[in-house]
Amino acid sequence: MTSPAAADPRDPADPFGTAALRAATLAAWRDSPTRLAEDLAAESDLLAVGYRARWFTELAANAADAAAAAGLPGEIRVWAEGDRVHVANTGAPLTVDGVRALTALRVSPKASTSPSACAADDAVGRFGVGFRATSFAGRVDLLSESGSITFDRARAAAAAGADDVPAQRLAWPLAARPTAGFHTEAVLWCGSPESSDDGAETASRLVAEALAEAPDLLLELPALHRIGGVGQTLTRIDRPDRVVIADADGRPAATWLQAARGVHRWLVPTDGARIRPLEADVLRSPTPTQIPLSLPARLISRLPLTPDRRELHPDADPAAAATAYPALMLLAPDDERHLLVPAPAFAAGPEDAVLRAAILAELAAAPWVPAADGNLLTPARGRVLRGLNDALAALLGEVIAPLVAPVMSDGAPARTLLRLGAQELGLAELADLLGGIEREPSWWARLYAELDALALGRDLLGELGAVPVPRSDGRLHRGARGLFVVDGAVEPDSAPDGTIRTDWIPVIDPAAYHPLLDRLGLEHLAIEQVLNHPALEAELAQALDDGDCEELADSVLRLLAVAPDASALPSGLGALEIPAVDPVTGESDGVRPVDELLLPSGPLRGVLYDDAPFGVVDPAVVEAYGAEPLRRLGAGWGFTLVHDDLPTAPEHDLDRERQWWDSLEVPPERLVAVRDLDLVDPARWPEALTLLVGDPETAAALADPLGYTRWWLRRFAALDDTALRHRRDPDSADWRGLFDPLDHPAAPELAAAGLLADTHPDDAADAEHWLTALADPDREIAPGVAVRAHAALTEAYRTGRFTLDEVAPPDRLRTLDGGVAAEGVVVEHPWWLEVLPAETIVAAALPPEPRSAAELAALLDVPSASERYSVRVVLEGRTVDPDSAEAVAFTGRTGWAPSGPLILHDELVVARFDGTGERRFPVTRWQDGSGALHASVRWIQTPRRKAATDDG
Repeated sequence: MTSPAAADPRDPADPFGTAALRAATLAAWRDSPTRLAEDLAAESDLLAVGYRARWFTELAANAADAAAAAGLPGEIRVWAEGDRVHVANTGAPLTVDGVRALTALRVSPKASTSPSACAADDAVGRFGVGFRATSFAGRVDLLSESGSITFDRARAAAAAGADDVPAQRLAWPLAARPTAGFHTEAVLWCGSPESSDDGAETASRLVAEALAEAPDLLLELPALHRIGGVGQTLTRIDRPDRVVIADADGRPAATWLQAARGVHRWLVPTDGARIRPLEADVLRSPTPTQIPLSLPARLISRLPLTPDRRELHPDADPAAAATAYPALMLLAPDDERHLLVPAPAFAAGPEDAVLRAAILAELAAAPWVPAADGNLLTPARGRVLRGLNDALAALLGEVIAPLVAPVMSDGAPARTLLRLGAQELGLAELADLLGGIEREPSWWARLYAELDALALGRDLLGELGAVPVPRSDGRLHRGARGLFVVDGAVEPDSAPDGTIRTDWIPVIDPAAYHPLLDRLGLEHLAIEQVLNHPALEAELAQALDDGDCEELADSVLRLLAVAPDASALPSGLGALEIPAVDPVTGESDGVRPVDELLLPSGPLRGVLYDDAPFGVVDPAVVEAYGAEPLRRLGAGWGFTLVHDDLPTAPEHDLDRERQWWDSLEVPPERLVAVRDLDLVDPARWPEALTLLVGDPETAAALADPLGYTRWWLRRFAALDDTALRHRRDPDSADWRGLFDPLDHPAAPELAAAGLLADTHPDDAADAEHWLTALADPDREIAPGVAVRAHAALTEAYRTGRFTLDEVAPPDRLRTLDGGVAAEGVVVEHPWWLEVLPAETIVAAALPPEPRSAAELAALLDVPSASERYSVRVVLEGRTVDPDSAEAVAFTGRTGWAPSGPLILHDELVVARFDGTGERRFPVTRWQDGSGALHASVRWIQTPRRKAATDDG
């Protein structure tokens, strides 16, 4: 356990001369009144403070020193036997000097205690007090091949004639020897005279604590090779850049990357794939101190310590340990190196602050940052382009240096480098640096493809606004804004009868195109975009001011003729003036805007008023360009649509647009509406509906449930003076009798689009029509249809589609027998149906329920049944228990669980009084004014009990 020296050969029974040592110590205690107390206090302080809970650490340190002294791989085995803990180790045996040091305080035979000596040799123990960590045990035996001794507190007290003495100042020789295979063995007796069970429990706990420390001790003490115990054996395996702690089967239990310089070692755990930086630790020199560290790596050093091994010696220089830290960075994968940079945080203590500052200074000056060109950079030399990938690095590495490699160019790695002094390369600066680069257009296309992933968000995209873009004329254009890329370009000689002027639009080299340029302001040169270009708009405005649109109209119509798929043309082009003729005489009518003209053979002309404010396109123009280009400029063929993707107000010149807009709960997000519906001749609505349904674009507008087109057509498109919303689907019986079927070939399509009678009235005017139809004695309306209609009216009133002030009550009522009556009542409970004739009953729902009944009574301005009549139960019955068989049968028959009394009658009879007389009715059930439920016994089928005997 200690360094070797020649043993005293003169007394084989006491090879270490313990008798003389005991005599000297006892004499000192006798000669000095305070010496015994001083020794006892010193040992107690070391056990309670300086070396508290370090017993195994100190024994392992002694074992490491013994192994180093013997030149052997150190091995420790720890186990419990009853109330004893055994710690056996290989290495140099016990010596005379060692025993003398063990029986003294602050005496070590290993080395000088100066700070410089502490840092210069490999010995761990040097203060001569570490063994005192075992003094908690009443007896400690040290068994060695060279001889054995024991420290026994009770024996020492008897020898000193005192009750309380130091446990480890008096040693006696011992004949026992260490376990085979080991050179030294410490035995800690943990029992007490009071309880051997407590000692065994303590011994087991101490062994468990020792084995828990084993992985760290193997790291801290390189002279140790293996630590084992019952159920656990750990072996240290040293590799060039790491230390592996392996289990008994050779499998790694822990792996640490390790970088060393001199006596300083830095380690970080790894799972084999990734490093696992630490969050908190203590400085180890080489075993744990009480100095907290908040560094991502573990420091194991030989910094000089105070005698209690818990604090640094005043002369210690912890900053010197930082010199080995950059070497640890190089062992970590490139994309994990930033994890080893101490994160911004409050230091855990002064030593932690010194180490943090020293490490950051070393990392700022050391080349450990991977560059895009494969070299290593110091952080201050690196330029960080956020989001850099391998492909972009390959493109930029040859033109911009020094550029940090992609693995450290984003997220936490990038933030870490910037904190250490790296420069961030923004996209705006990158765009400027690329200004003088000459590359092939395809190189630029590849560059744009990689930059596309970086330009996320408006701000970053804006930074690339000045990125160079090669034009088709060979020049570089600053930014993409103002340039076009040609999609389906029209060559001048491909247009019929001449050229089409498009040379006012600058375009990029097609080989350089990438969609990123679209985000940067590049516009595609599709036909519709040519026609939307501001330069063309300016030219159109000038042509209109000059009163000469002939040349411009010719160009636009020819563009449309060679690009039949062009769409989304600007509405302003409809202002182009072309030759027109009078719709009646066919004579020339000068030139008029194309969107104010109808095509001569278009179907729309046949459904509008004869005096609708439209002219007709000159047939010669149709012959020259075809009907389709003219239609796309707004000339009337069929109904046309108004489009507005962001409408802000009802300002689209649509009939009753304000009324529709106000009917919406929120303004529409998009407006697509059929225009000119108010110009349809009422007698021609059948043809107009056919035209609307037959065009896919207008048909889609019909189906928008909140759209203007559906809203307008339901109210104002009338066949035989009847609005569409007052016609029903001929294939549906829902409103049979209430509304007449629509006799039109497109009735199924119109019904599917929601233009016919709906499930509820739309508004007050619609509700009045429903009420009028219900009150019409000439209409045959089935009772079920009437009840559904009353329910729909009630629901529309309840949801605020109209108010009572907006609707006049009908003069007749549709009753439950299907007839019409001048008077009646609304029933609010099912049992009223048994005492009132069907020809006087109006129902809002089946079965009747109070809320709907009250709302319908208010709408019809008629009383409810309970308001009109007074009813009493004539005969008394018997009240039954709510859990009785009769009550269960009642609930099963009616679906009601009685909340009040249930009264059964052999014959339930009620008397109805209407103000003039009283009539009696046998009924099956009734609820009186108190809430009690009355039921006829004959109406309730009580489950029959099984007979006690079964005859067959």
